[in-house]
Amino acid sequence: MKSLIKIFTALLILLLSTIYLMGCKETCPEIDKSQPNRNVLIEEFTGVRCVNCPQGHQLAASLQESYPEGSVIVVAIHSGALAGPYPFGTHNFLTTHGSEIDAQIGPSGFWPSADINRKLFSGETERYLDKAKWPGYVAQELTGSDPKVRIEEEHQFNDTSRLLNLTVKLFYNETVNNNNNLSVMLTESGLIEPQLGQSGIDTFYVHRHVLRDMMTQSLGDPIDGTKDINHPLNISLPSFTIPASWNADSVHIVTFVTDTDSLNVLQVIENKLK
Repeated sequence: MKSLIKIFTALLILLLSTIYLMGCKETCPEIDKSQPNRNVLIEEFTGVRCVNCPQGHQLAASLQESYPEGSVIVVAIHSGALAGPYPFGTHNFLTTHGSEIDAQIGPSGFWPSADINRKLFSGETERYLDKAKWPGYVAQELTGSDPKVRIEEEHQFNDTSRLLNLTVKLFYNETVNNNNNLSVMLTESGLIEPQLGQSGIDTFYVHRHVLRDMMTQSLGDPIDGTKDINHPLNISLPSFTIPASWNADSVHIVTFVTDTDSLNVLQVIENKLK
């Protein structure tokens, strides 16, 4: 009898274990091991007094439209001698951050020019690239290796106080020993400001993706902590007040991680403020 009880007990345990495992296959959550899509940052250096810059704006817009939404992120940085505002204009697109980025990346000796993920590509002597080279390097970066880090950005914006609170979450997909920096840019689109072009000055030109300010240092803030798959990082930035002159409905937040030494962008994302 005892033998029969032992056999029955063993069979019951086996049956319950099988039912549990079968149920787990149906309902237990699985860890998402998929890699995030690689995105590309185009920092376009431009100016309202640059006669050829509208061609650069059009090309950047075309590249964005050629790929899935969010894959190609554009920031228009107005800097240099050709970026000074017209006396009959409304806005001044020059920023301290833009000038500092220009100086560190280049500076550029021609407009329009752009860096692609701030990378110095093989065979090139500088990061600034003529617009004829943008499509090829954008395609190359999009089809490159998986990004080392996944970025999530969460924020709260108060319409009344116009206060922006923002937190960035970083999930590294591999161990990274190099120093990294976190950059958070604020851009605005739909800005009407005079722009020189082939046919003269267009006083109703619509500017897009204009760098307005940053929530970090110009080349980013150092990322502290262990950077590997087992240590997600949460970074809360100081609150930022969106100026009353900005159209909050047209503001975007561009968040990216760079390698401190090479300046290369490891990954970038963009979200709407509202």
